[in-house]
Amino acid sequence: MFCYSSYSCLSQAACHRFVVASLVLLTMVSGCKQKDETPSSGVPVVPIAVTICHGSVTDILPRIALEQGYFAEEGLTVTLKDLDGKLAFDGMLKGECNFAVSGAPPIVLADPKVTPFAILATLLSDDDSTRIVARRDHGIATPQDLKGKRIGVKKGVNGHLFLDLFMMKHGLAQNEVYQVFMDSDKLQSALANDEIDGFSMTNKMANATARTLGDKGVVFAEPGLNTIHAILTTRLDIPLNLQVVSRVLKAMVRAEQYAKREPAAAKGVVAKAAALPAQELEEIWSRSTIEVALANPLFVHLEDQYRWQMERGGSPGPATMPNYLGLVFPEYLRAIKPDAVSVAKR
Repeated sequence: MFCYSSYSCLSQAACHRFVVASLVLLTMVSGCKQKDETPSSGVPVVPIAVTICHGSVTDILPRIALEQGYFAEEGLTVTLKDLDGKLAFDGMLKGECNFAVSGAPPIVLADPKVTPFAILATLLSDDDSTRIVARRDHGIATPQDLKGKRIGVKKGVNGHLFLDLFMMKHGLAQNEVYQVFMDSDKLQSALANDEIDGFSMTNKMANATARTLGDKGVVFAEPGLNTIHAILTTRLDIPLNLQVVSRVLKAMVRAEQYAKREPAAAKGVVAKAAALPAQELEEIWSRSTIEVALANPLFVHLEDQYRWQMERGGSPGPATMPNYLGLVFPEYLRAIKPDAVSVAKR
């Protein structure tokens, strides 16, 4: 359950909802493996409408599941909403989306004692998702040249964390680089208008900007410096979500199997549906682990992200670190793909 004696809830009502949800969950999961072993029982059912919000390229498995009809075969009519990762997660908390796929930052900034949520699985891990693009014509050719320069970044997101880690790795003190905080959609125009000398952001934006700059630009990458995870979350206190969790996960697992079995075809499905250039998708595929899983390192990652947010991220979050391991319900995925679950709840 979510409400441990060492993890007090703000209201008894919130705890009660999750106690009820947990009991229902255990009842459903105990029978779901036998009940849902095949994608279709042959009995006509009325499809259940579900919305999945996601950020950036975290829609690879949801997109395949949608385009290949796996959601439909599980009795779901799914709408995918492509949003900023924080907006995707916030939309799930508000009940605007049944599920969200996002990175860690919005998760560690949320307080589960205020709005309870559950961590269900990771769908993708990427250790080279963020880069710094800078103006070579502003005297930047090496990491050390960032000293004294203005680097744009959106506060508290993966680009901000990557910039901090990149500076530490290359011996740059925090006061030696001017971090200019702005919304992501302002970064490219700010760089073009000489308001900043570079920015730290996802590969998609960094690479697109580098192509525009040509010889006047330089890109700094650091594979392995900051791994991101596409994390599937939901609110289990909403009955509809509780009803369809197993179906959503089964469709995702089938999408993973398809991606491994027929990678070329899977890439084609995603490229067409998401309107991504083939080369860009190939880069994402080559550096990512596309897999539905629940492993203990995820919770170390969340704890590290929380500490960084409190020390450097600057965004308001819970006053004390939540017990992230207490927010996971591994029973769902274990019933479908047991080998993918290595979570040991304390």
